[in-house]
Amino acid sequence: MMMGKKCNGANVGWWLLIIGGLNWGILGLGYFLGSGWTWNIVNMILGQWMWLEALIYLLVGVAAVMALWGCKCKTCAVDAK
Repeated sequence: MMMGKKCNGANVGWWLLIIGGLNWGILGLGYFLGSGWTWNIVNMILGQWMWLEALIYLLVGVAAVMALWGCKCKTCAVDAK
């Protein structure tokens, strides 16, 4: 859980990780239940716009790298000390 004040980029990244994690969990649940139906929520919502779906996946990946690397902005750096 996020503690203290974070920059907007860190907040958006955190929410992207939550959305991406839930999407992967629901997708895995669909395969586990063997329903034969792909439970990819991002694809269900944005399937008509493949470029936007790909952009969401790219942003979730960037958010994961940012979470691993850590945000180096002044707002987040003050909280880390």
